[in-house]
Amino acid sequence: MSEFLKVIKNGTCIGCGYCSSFTNSKMQFNKHGFLEPEIDELKALSLSESTKIDHSCPGLNGADVVACNEKDNNCDYMWGKYNFVGTAYSSDPHIRHLGSSGGAITAISSWLLKSGRVNSVLNTVYSNKEPISTESKISNNLDELPDGAGSKYSPSSPLSILGGLRGKGGVHAIIGRPCDISTLRRAIESSNDFCKEKFVLIAFFCAGTPSRKGNEELLEYIGIDNPEEVIKFRHRGNGWPGFTTAILRDGTSKQCTYNEAWGGILRRHTNALCKICPDGIGEQADIVAADAWYGDSGGYPDFDEKDGRSLLISRSEVGLSLVKAAIKEGALISEPLSIREIDAMQPGQLNRRKQLRMRVLAFKFLGRKTPSYNLSALKKYERGMSRVNKIKVFFKTLKKII
Repeated sequence: MSEFLKVIKNGTCIGCGYCSSFTNSKMQFNKHGFLEPEIDELKALSLSESTKIDHSCPGLNGADVVACNEKDNNCDYMWGKYNFVGTAYSSDPHIRHLGSSGGAITAISSWLLKSGRVNSVLNTVYSNKEPISTESKISNNLDELPDGAGSKYSPSSPLSILGGLRGKGGVHAIIGRPCDISTLRRAIESSNDFCKEKFVLIAFFCAGTPSRKGNEELLEYIGIDNPEEVIKFRHRGNGWPGFTTAILRDGTSKQCTYNEAWGGILRRHTNALCKICPDGIGEQADIVAADAWYGDSGGYPDFDEKDGRSLLISRSEVGLSLVKAAIKEGALISEPLSIREIDAMQPGQLNRRKQLRMRVLAFKFLGRKTPSYNLSALKKYERGMSRVNKIKVFFKTLKKII
């Protein structure tokens, strides 16, 4: 059995859909409410195709995080490689309001398509058939891109439709989770899959993918017993951070705050692999965006509604040239930011990365399957963390697993 098939069998598939793209088969929900490929169809793949998937599968390879050289001014031990750091938001007030945190990704992808720098954009939108779920699409229509604005705290499989790009040539923007982007980066750089195509890889900070079951619980929390009554759903957007809102068939709506939705419910339903993911910050992307939270007096993010602003990081020369051009041509409005200011904007990601090595060791201690990791990089993330706290994280993780 191919190694990537064992990942699915062992329950450590993140549902990116890369393997599924070789058969154009549909992803399906498993009993835990996460997307995974149809394993029987994948057994028929050739040895060459299986080898390509094994090389890139995030369930095998984890994420290619960077162990920074302390003398490198453009690589931070916590936030990775960078050649641009700033806050940004769309110059279009509608897109700024529509997006989760200023609409930076929607603004950049729209500008890329409008200016002819890319031929299409692979994006994820809410499903018309099941509004709390998602679907991915390849679009060359500028009017469709706002449909993908806003964070979606639901399972997604953007790489499952890559078959629509193989052999087509041209330049394409791919928007995905950090695990999706690192998977595609491995495929591109190995030269064993994509050859004619060029890509602009765009990611966002991610704290984990919640299950469909988590979203069903969220609907119950806001007073909806029958998911089929929902005709439109948004986790965030239409403000910053925006409200979780469900519109029903009778025209009424139900909602709750972002803090209630993510902090109270969805974060408890994230994929097990997300708990030991070393890359919630898109280290293999050309461009990555996140919430540029304002902190309260205690350093905790302030979730009061404000005009949206994104944290924007470029990690490659391609990303840098595009960010600079987007700002120069007026698609984005940006202000510079020092790398250490991210610590206060993203305390959740900071703590996740500090705790990561102990979490991984706990999984390994219990004999659980894990991807491969750059352990020297993970150890550097622990800077400033006491031995007592490390032990606490280790045993807390053991308790959760058991």
